[in-house]
Amino acid sequence: MKYPSPWYVLLSCFLAIQVSIVYARAPLESVTVVEKSFIQHEVFDAVVEAVNHSTVSSRISAQVIELNFDVNDVVPKGAVIMKFEAAEFQARVAQVEANILADKAQSREAVARQKEARAEAKRVKSLFARKLISQAALDGANANLSAANARVQAVQAQAKSSQAQLTEAKVQLSYTQIIAPYSGVVTERFIELGEMVSPGQHLITGVSLDHLRVVINVPQYLLSNIQSAASPEFMFDDRQIMGEKVTIIPYADSASHSFLVRVDLPEAVKNIYPGSFGKLHFSTGEEQVRVVPQSTIVQRSEVAGVYVLTDEQPLIFRQIRLGRLLEGNYREVLAGLKVGEKVASDPLEAAQLLKLNSSRSTP
Repeated sequence: MKYPSPWYVLLSCFLAIQVSIVYARAPLESVTVVEKSFIQHEVFDAVVEAVNHSTVSSRISAQVIELNFDVNDVVPKGAVIMKFEAAEFQARVAQVEANILADKAQSREAVARQKEARAEAKRVKSLFARKLISQAALDGANANLSAANARVQAVQAQAKSSQAQLTEAKVQLSYTQIIAPYSGVVTERFIELGEMVSPGQHLITGVSLDHLRVVINVPQYLLSNIQSAASPEFMFDDRQIMGEKVTIIPYADSASHSFLVRVDLPEAVKNIYPGSFGKLHFSTGEEQVRVVPQSTIVQRSEVAGVYVLTDEQPLIFRQIRLGRLLEGNYREVLAGLKVGEKVASDPLEAAQLLKLNSSRSTP
C-alpha cells in the first residue's frame, strides 16, 4: 500500500484551512433597492437673447459728418453714435426764435393799445351817461375796444404758434445727433461717413448685454406644469443662474403646437452673450424614483451592472439600465432591479468573492 507523501498531506491541510477561512468570512455588506422622493425637473434647450436689441433709423434728410463707433465697439448709454449736418436746422431754430421776439414786441404794443381803448371806452361811456356826447361816439369807442381785444388775441395766438414752431425746430435739430438709448455693443452698421441719409433709413444695430433672457419652446402637454413651476434655473457652462420673470407667449406654433416661453436673467450677469446655448430647469413637483447608490454600480465598457444577493444564489452579477444621477449620489434604475432586492455595497469585494466561489466550484 502506497501512502501519500508528507508534502501532499501538508498542502491538503493548507487548502482546507483556506476554504474554512473563506466560509468563515463575514457576509457581504449590502444595500436595498428603494424608491425615494426627488424633485421632478423638466429640462429644455434654451437660447440666450438680448432684451434690448434695436436698429436705429434716421428721421431727417441730411449728410453724415461724424461716425464715432463701429461694429463690435462698446457704446455707453447716452453717447453720441453719429452726427449729421445741422446748419439748416440751426438756421430754422434761429429764425423761429427771431419771430418769437417780434411776437413779444407786437404783444406788448397790442396790450398797450387795449388798455388805451378800454380807458377811452370808459370815459366815453361816462360822458354819454351825462348826455354830453352822441350815441355814435359811444359806439365808436366800443368798436375800438373790441378791435384792441381782437388784436391782443391774435398776437397771443401767433405767439403760441411760433412757440410750437420753435419746439418742432428744436426736435428736428436734435435728430442731427444719434444718441445711444442704452449701453451695448454695435453689431451692424449700414452707413458710411459723408453719405446722405433719408427718413426711415437704417443706420446702426446694437444689443445690450445688461438685460438678457433665455427663450425655450414648451410642448402643449407641459404648459400647465410650467405655469405652476417654481423659479427656473439656467445651467450655463457649469454655472447655475436663477431665472426671474417668466413670460409665456399666449399662442402656439401651428406646426409644432409648442409655446414660446421667455425667462429673464438677473441684470448685468457676466460672461453670457446673445446666441449662447444652455439648459433651463423647471421644478414641477416631486416624483418617486427607484435608485441605488452610485458606488454599487460596476461599469464594464458600455454595460452597467450590480452584484445582487438572492436566496437562490448567494451572489450574481446582473446587468441594469441606468437613468439620471440624482441628489445624494443616487442613480436612477430604469430596468433590471426591483424594489426590495439587495445589492453588494462594495462591488470590488463582491467580484473577488464571486471569482473565488466560481473557482472553488470548478472540478
